[in-house]
Amino acid sequence: MTESPVSTATGQALHDLFREVFALQAALAAIMDQAHLQAGLSSSKHKVMRVLTRIGPTTVPDIAAGLGVSRQFVQTVCNQLLADELIAFAPNPRHKRSQLVDLTERGQTAFQRARRKENRIIEQVLPGFDGQRAADARALLETIRKALTDDANDRKKA
Repeated sequence: MTESPVSTATGQALHDLFREVFALQAALAAIMDQAHLQAGLSSSKHKVMRVLTRIGPTTVPDIAAGLGVSRQFVQTVCNQLLADELIAFAPNPRHKRSQLVDLTERGQTAFQRARRKENRIIEQVLPGFDGQRAADARALLETIRKALTDDANDRKKA
């Protein structure tokens, strides 16, 4: 049996996919905001906590760069997280004035609680969704993201 040839996606087909991804992101953000609020976190707090969960202790400027927001905005969110005892500041051996931010045990627990609420809401909204199709879609989006990132890096070097 011969395999059918793989067709190359057109720019228009990929553009249509990207528009759908943006629409999906907006719909998902609304659902996630609901989960975060149920877990006692604002969306901003959750985003900062997600960065800390993913990369570990880091500085406010690094969090801001990763989120594409101002350092002042992240500092305000971190001050709120500190008041809630969800993060702690620690000395940074590489920079005297820019302390490291890290989740406390309480912060880790709060973040995991929010993540479980996210998962439950998604499972309620999309019951019985095909796991293989989800994995295939994730792999496709990851491939596209990497290609776009590599291309952007190549253009910066040129």
